[in-house]
Amino acid sequence: MLKIKKIYVDSRWKTADSKSHTDFYYDLGNTYDLPENTSFYIDDINIPNSWYSIEENVNNNMYLAWKEPVTNIDKFSIISLPSKIYDGDEFIKALNIVLDSQTVSTVGGATVKHFTAAFNSLKNVFTISSTNCAYFQILSDDELKVSTKAWVGPSATFQNNNIRSLNEVIKQFGDTVAYSLNKEYVSGYLDFSRYNNIYMTSNIGNYQTLSPSKGLTTIRKIPVNVPSGSVINDRQISQYDLLDCSRQCLSMLNFRFHDAYGGNINLNGCHVSFTIVFSNRKEDM
Repeated sequence: MLKIKKIYVDSRWKTADSKSHTDFYYDLGNTYDLPENTSFYIDDINIPNSWYSIEENVNNNMYLAWKEPVTNIDKFSIISLPSKIYDGDEFIKALNIVLDSQTVSTVGGATVKHFTAAFNSLKNVFTISSTNCAYFQILSDDELKVSTKAWVGPSATFQNNNIRSLNEVIKQFGDTVAYSLNKEYVSGYLDFSRYNNIYMTSNIGNYQTLSPSKGLTTIRKIPVNVPSGSVINDRQISQYDLLDCSRQCLSMLNFRFHDAYGGNINLNGCHVSFTIVFSNRKEDM
């Protein structure tokens, strides 16, 4: 006979030493022994879609290499967009502001702008063109991981292992090319949704699953199927969601909600809730 059948978890009651509402400890206030043949599954998950499309120090940097036309010097600029929820129009507005503030020259007392960005709403892409730069190039993550250029910009010192780029948003992958006066840059399909799925990990269970980032403790994949400002409610379960947790002592639980790369989800202060349901396979057969 199981001593406990369900645990209702709400991150508002996380422990004081928890990191956030998506990376937290949960004190049960008692110790519960789980006998042989005990399984569990996660039900009734509620997560607010309260993250930003582009977030500072996470995915807000564009890396622009270009030749300054007045001095004829190669420049390597980190273009950083502010944290907020974006659509195509808001993205282009913000991008033009930061391009104008970081990639201009003064000639004879007049300010010369080097780049113009425009949004194509029919194709959901954007373009960047220049009327005076001999070349410009937006680098991908793969290129930045091996870059030795002296990148400068408002962000912290450039680190190959902590790029914090928005290339996932603009679908900029692989080897990139340089553009010139006669060839404008065209982005990939703009994706401001940020996450397709959220992965939930915990110290419950006997390590029977593998996450995309090769972790061994994933207990649930949660599809992001609502727009920003709404609440994800995931109650879709199957027999394959039943995981073994035999011969464990539950007292202090930990939970983490992260993306496919293992990065934590920032809910900007909002909380998550869910139910842990236990089952004794012999009792329930």
